[in-house]
Amino acid sequence: MKRLAFVEMGAIFSFCVMTAFAQQDIDAELQRSSDEHMREELGVNPITTPSIQEVLKQLEVFRPVPVALIDSANREATFNNRLQTAMHFGSLVADGFLLTLAERPQDLQDVGKALIRQARALGVGERLTKRSKSLLEFSDKGDWMGMRQELVRTQQDVETSMLELRDEEMAHMISLGGWLRGFQLGANSTADAYSPAKAQVLGNTEIMDYFLDRLDTLHPRLKKTEMVTVLTNRLKEIRAAAAEAGGKALTAAQVEKIRGLANEAEATATARVDEEGQFEKAKP
Repeated sequence: MKRLAFVEMGAIFSFCVMTAFAQQDIDAELQRSSDEHMREELGVNPITTPSIQEVLKQLEVFRPVPVALIDSANREATFNNRLQTAMHFGSLVADGFLLTLAERPQDLQDVGKALIRQARALGVGERLTKRSKSLLEFSDKGDWMGMRQELVRTQQDVETSMLELRDEEMAHMISLGGWLRGFQLGANSTADAYSPAKAQVLGNTEIMDYFLDRLDTLHPRLKKTEMVTVLTNRLKEIRAAAAEAGGKALTAAQVEKIRGLANEAEATATARVDEEGQFEKAKP
């Protein structure tokens, strides 16, 4: 009788464990389904949204890295609005990615700390504690590939946090900030050391159309601000200049023109503005 009771208890225990694991699988699947539904509902999916991993991977062609331009950026910059804070976060990810190509460990650690500060400003700093530690560990080891992968995951974590907060506009602005900064650095790299391969990457108008569409779908209050209006016009100018190549590699002269436009666009994105989104000083 005792043996039978023991067997029955064991069977019940096994059933409970199996049921628990099954429930975990169900919960995980429901969470994945919910996340996918949320992303689809908010217009964030592999078809409509360029992968940050693919965007950053394209930066690998831009060597030599314009380190002086990266060094000139103010990593301590803070902004009085979430839109510029989000774009600045993305730009820091792009800086970090290119610094892995230049193999600058100390600068990478500084970027990692700056990412934490910006994530906190966006209200999602808790998710980056683990990432920050990993970034420092990869940097200490000189594991540049690991650093690049971790930077991608860092951006993805913050994007996911934005989506969980139903703040899809800022998720898109993080991606825009990363692309714009990477594009600016790429344009400067190509202008300084021209190659058709690098010029070809700069001529991708499809991604420009995507971000112009994202700017167009911003809340009307944001769209009408001076900063967003000027930034949108700058991107349209870049898009028009890139289209001149007709899908072929941009010429050295075209790249030089785009470099100037990209520098102006990045200056606009980081300009000081008042609470109404108007430039505090002369327009960039």
